[in-house]
Parts: sequence; C-alpha cells; structure tokens
Amino acid sequence: MKRVISLLIPAVLLSFLMVVSSCKRDRDTDNYRSAIDNATAENMFNDVFKQATDGMIAAEDSVDGRAVNSTLSSCATITIAPFDFVSFPKTITVDFGTSNCLGNDGRYRRGQVSMSTTGWYRDSGTVITVTPTNYYVNDNLVQGSKVLTNNGTNTSGNLEYSLNVNGTVTTSEGIIYWTSTRVHEWIEGESTVLNPWDDVYLLTGTADGTNVQGEDFEVVINTPLRVQVGCRWITAGSMTLTSGNLTISIDYGSGACDANAVVTINGNTYNIVMM
Repeated sequence: MKRVISLLIPAVLLSFLMVVSSCKRDRDTDNYRSAIDNATAENMFNDVFKQATDGMIAAEDSVDGRAVNSTLSSCATITIAPFDFVSFPKTITVDFGTSNCLGNDGRYRRGQVSMSTTGWYRDSGTVITVTPTNYYVNDNLVQGSKVLTNNGTNTSGNLEYSLNVNGTVTTSEGIIYWTSTRVHEWIEGESTVLNPWDDVYLLTGTADGTNVQGEDFEVVINTPLRVQVGCRWITAGSMTLTSGNLTISIDYGSGACDANAVVTINGNTYNIVMM
C-alpha cells in the first residue's frame, strides 16, 4: 500500500522571519505577525491531516489483513468502525491520550484526530472529513475541520484532490483564525504502489486568516508548488502573503531538491537557506 503523505508547505517564512525579527526591536516583530501566524496555522493543520491519513492507511492495512505499516507514534491508538474493508461511511480515530506524547518527529501531541470517510484515499469520489478533538501539538490547541475530496483523474491523467480547511489554532499568544482552499495534483509516483518516496504533487490555491492581533491576511500560490516526498523542501513554485501594507513573497526555485529560496519583503530581496 502506498503511504499517504502530509502535503505541507514548510514554515520557511516562519524560520526566516524569526531570524529577521531577532535582529530588530520587538516592535518590528509585529510587522511579520501575519506571516508567522500563517506558517503556524499551515503547520498545525498539516499535522492534523498527516496523523489522520497515516491512521487511515494503518486502518486499511489492518482491515485487509496486511501487516500494519505506520509512522504513527507508539502511544497512538487506532479505532475503526465498522471494522471491515468494504463498509462505508467509516469512522477512524487516532487517540494520543490525555498526556503529551513525544512523536518520532520531535513533536508532542495529545488528544484525538478523527476521520469520517466515504471510501479509501485513492478511490475517486472519496470525501474525508478530518476533525481534531482536544488535539494539541506542542501545546497549541487545533480546532476546526479539514475536508479532502478525491476529484478523480484530471485531463492530464493525474489524480486530483481538493482540500478545504476552516479552523483555529490557539497559541500562548492568542488565537489564529485560518481558512484554506487548495488543490493537490498527484503528478508522479501514483502507479508505484510500493514506493512512496517517488511521489510528486503540485499544489495550487489560496488561504486567508486573522492573526493573534486581529489583523487579516491573505496567501496566494502564484505558481504551483512542487512537493516531492523524497525531498524535505518544496522544489519549485512561488507564493505571496499580504497583510495591510506588508507583502512577502517566496520563490522556491525551478525543481532542484535544495534548501535555497528567495524571499522578497516589500520589494527587498533576500537569498535564504531553508531549515
């Protein structure tokens, strides 16, 4: 079974802006608040979906009698109802318990992530609704829902998925309100079921939200972001965040698997190395 991956946008803006802000007065940090909070929301909801999809793959392996191959933390418990391969809708819950649990990725989690699914991930027409319940990642409370719809094969012959998020992240500094509408096109690796590392996706879409200071922001993917499972960084594409008088754009390059990116803030350009 090909593993479902978390299709995330790395928090390059977050790490970069933390460095920029540390070199300036605290007051100037507020100028980048929207970029920092957007990156936080991206990471938190990508985490929710990764835990859910890993749980879904483990559930599919389990009900089909295969050995479970999961990257979930050892303290996560998976429940499946109904427990069979063909009955839908199906509810799958990943429970991390009530105390912080350290995962293999270095993040602490507690609470539950539940999915209501009308089919398996690769089945055309499947709708998966992901809902966190008392779910914390590194003590950030994540609430709301994330809905994935398998749109089937597009005109290029690739599977395409719509993802919609509407939720909040409560941090030690306040509440981030965040919505996102994205399309993920599976352009490479879909046919190699036993090798998830050759999977490549193109991401398009928008996001908007309100930062912890009550200021609105918007994010637009200008050119599709290329996400390769075998590479820790986005390898191509560009996106822009606007908030008030602040405009931040990032260009990930043209396809090389490297840590280089170009960030432009209100017309000033910086060559950076992503973490």
